[in-house]
Amino acid sequence: MTVREATSFCRICSAACGMHLTIDDDDDRIVAIRGNRADLMTQGYACFKGLQADEAHHGAARLLHPLKRQPDGSYRQIGSEQALDEIAGKIAALVDRHGPDALGVFCGNGGLYNVPAYRIHRHFLAALGSRQYFSTITIDQSAKFISAGRLGSWAAGYADLNNMDVAMLVGANPMVAHGSPPILLVDPVKRLKQARANGLKLIVIDPRRTETANVADLLLQPFPGEDVAILGGMIRIILSEGWEDRKFCADHVGEEGMAALRAAVEPLTPDYVEARAGLASGQLFEAIALFARDSRVGGVHTATGVCMSPFSNLAQHLAETINILCGRYLREGDAVHQMDPLARRYPVHAEVMAPGRNWEESGPSRIRGAYEMFGERPTGTLTDEILTPGKDRIRALILDGSNPLTSLPDQRKAAQAMAELDLLVAIDPWRTPSTHFAHYILPPRMQYERADLQWNPPGMNMFPGAHARYAPAVLNPPRGSDVVDDWYVFWAIAKRMGRTIAYDGVPLDMETPPTTDDLIAILIRNGQVSLDELKASPNGIEAAIDEVVKPPRDGARGRFDVMPHDVRAELEDYLAKAPDRDGMRFTHRLSTRRMRDLFNSNGRDIKAVRKRTPYNPAFLHPDDLAAHGVAAGDRVELVSAHGRVAAIVGVDEGVKPGVISMAHGWGALPGSNEDPAETGSAVNALIDTDRNFEAINAMPHMSGVPINIVRLPG
Repeated sequence: MTVREATSFCRICSAACGMHLTIDDDDDRIVAIRGNRADLMTQGYACFKGLQADEAHHGAARLLHPLKRQPDGSYRQIGSEQALDEIAGKIAALVDRHGPDALGVFCGNGGLYNVPAYRIHRHFLAALGSRQYFSTITIDQSAKFISAGRLGSWAAGYADLNNMDVAMLVGANPMVAHGSPPILLVDPVKRLKQARANGLKLIVIDPRRTETANVADLLLQPFPGEDVAILGGMIRIILSEGWEDRKFCADHVGEEGMAALRAAVEPLTPDYVEARAGLASGQLFEAIALFARDSRVGGVHTATGVCMSPFSNLAQHLAETINILCGRYLREGDAVHQMDPLARRYPVHAEVMAPGRNWEESGPSRIRGAYEMFGERPTGTLTDEILTPGKDRIRALILDGSNPLTSLPDQRKAAQAMAELDLLVAIDPWRTPSTHFAHYILPPRMQYERADLQWNPPGMNMFPGAHARYAPAVLNPPRGSDVVDDWYVFWAIAKRMGRTIAYDGVPLDMETPPTTDDLIAILIRNGQVSLDELKASPNGIEAAIDEVVKPPRDGARGRFDVMPHDVRAELEDYLAKAPDRDGMRFTHRLSTRRMRDLFNSNGRDIKAVRKRTPYNPAFLHPDDLAAHGVAAGDRVELVSAHGRVAAIVGVDEGVKPGVISMAHGWGALPGSNEDPAETGSAVNALIDTDRNFEAINAMPHMSGVPINIVRLPG
C-alpha cells in the first residue's frame, strides 16, 4: 500500500481542530487520522467525533448518488444534473405562481461549517427575491442577539481567558460542547486547565455536575429555567453591597438606568432566589462575592442551557448586565487579543454600541409576531411558515445539512410540515428521518473532499488570537460516485432560472461555474491574508495583532439600557409565574445536555460512535430512580403538557434531583414505534412551538420543560 500524508482541519463543529491524515493512494481512503500537533491554533487537540472521519467518508451508510422519490415513496437513482434541471423547473413554477417567498432554505450545522456554502444561501435567495432563510443559529443562542439589541454591547469585547482571575459559566459545558465563545472554543480542556493553573477561579451554574463543573471552584445546581432568579438576585446583591464599578456605570449607564435596575430586581432577595431555584442557603451570596467582590478581571458567559430555557432573552440580558455593572470588558489601552485576519481590519474602541433593535426594521412576521434577525427568520417559526395558509407560505424548501425531524421542536408538526411541501430538497450525505420526506436527496462532497475556510461568522471574532486556515481538498470523492459541492446546488439552480447571484457583493459568472477557491478568494478579498499565503501555510497563519484598545471615537455617546420597558415587563411576568414542581402537576424538569461522541444528530450513522453511545438516555439522580421504582436500563415514558416519548433510563449522580438530563438530536419518524434503544428518543416531541416561546425571536422552550415519568411494563 502506498500512502500519502495530508494536513487539514475538522469541520464538524466550530472548534475546527487541526488534523493530520494518512491516505491510501491506491484507494484514496483515509487509513489513519490524528490531531495535528503542528497546527498553530489547536496544537494536536482532536475529539472523538473528528477522529471517525474514515467511516464518515467511506462507510456503507454514506449516499453516493442523488435520489429521486417515486410516487410509491421509494427512491431511484438520478444524475445530479438531471436532478438540478428538475428541481430548478419546479422552483421556477412555484415562484411564478406564488411569489419568491414560496421558496425557503434551512441551513443546519452540516451546511453552517461549510463556509463557501453557508455564505451563498442568502445571496441565492436574494437573487430570487425570497426572504425565507432559516438556520440553526436562531434556535441555539439567539438570545445573545436580542440582548445586544435591547441592552447594547461593548465594542472592545471581553478580556482574554489567560488574563482572567474569574469566569462564571451559566448553562455552558465547553469541556464537551467546544462551543462557549468567546473564551473556550479551542482545545477547552487544556486551555481551561492552564487558566486554572494561572489562578483563574471558575464558577459554574448548571443543573448537572458537568465535565466543566468537575474542575470548578464553585458549582450552583439550580432547577432548569430559573436563571432569571439567580442572575437577577446576583445583580441585587452587587447593588446592595456596593460592588459595582461606579465610574463605569456612571459613564456608560447613568443614574436613571441604575435606578430602574435597582427597582426591578428588588423582589429577588437571596431567600426568594434560593427557594425558587433550589439552591442551598448562602450559595447565591458566595458565588457573586467571589465574582464581583473578590475578583477584578473576567466575565459571565452563557450557552444553550440559558438560551434554550424559558425567559432566555431576559436571562441573557441579566447575565450581560452583571458584566456591565462590574465593568468586565477590555478598556482603553488594553491589548487587543482577538482578530479575524480574513476580514477587513478596523480599530477597536472602548465605547458602547448603543441598543439598535435592528429587528424592528423588518416588522413582525405573520407567525407569532416574530422578527427577522440579521437577515434570518427565526427557525422556531419554520414549520408554521410552511403550514399556515397565506400569500407568503413556504411551498419549497432546501435543507443544507439539516435534520428538522430531530432538531426542531414539536416533532409531529415538523413531520407534517415536511410532508406538506410541494418540493423538499435535502443536501445530505446520509438518510435521516427528514430525508424520508425529500423529493430529491443530493449527497454532497464530504469535508476532506472539498476546500474550505475556518468558520468565523461575519462581524464576529470566534477564536483566540488572530488565526486563519485554509483546507484544500485532500481526497477525491469515491470512484463512480455522483456528489456535488453544496454551494454548486444553489449556483446551478440560479443559473437554470436565469438569475445572477451576487456573492458577497460580487456578481458571479452564471454560465461557467466558479471553483470553490474562486468563492473563497471573494470572501477574503478585503482581509489581511491572501489565498496564496493561506495555501502556503498548511498549519495555519497566526497574524500579529500589535494594537491596543483606542479611546472612544469623537461623538460616541452610546449608553447601555439596562432595564428597558419590555425587559421590565418580562421580569414582572417571570415573578408572577410559579414554577411547576413540588406537588404540582409535574414532578421533573427537562435539562438539555451535550453528548461527547456526537454533535447533535451528526454521528448517528457512525458504527464506532453508536458502539459507545447507542442512544440518548434519560439521566436521573439515583434518588429519583429509587423514588420512581426504576433502574438504569428500564423503559419509561416521558410526558409533558405537549407530548410523550419512550426513553431508557440512565443514572447520573451529578444530575440534580427533580431534573431529567437528556440530549436532543435523536429519534425516528413520529408514530414509527421504533425502539429507543435503536433510534434514541425524540426529545423534541415533548416541546411545543405554539404556547411556550420567547417574544421577538420566537425561541421555543427546549429546556426547563415540566415532565412526568411513567414506568413502562417489561
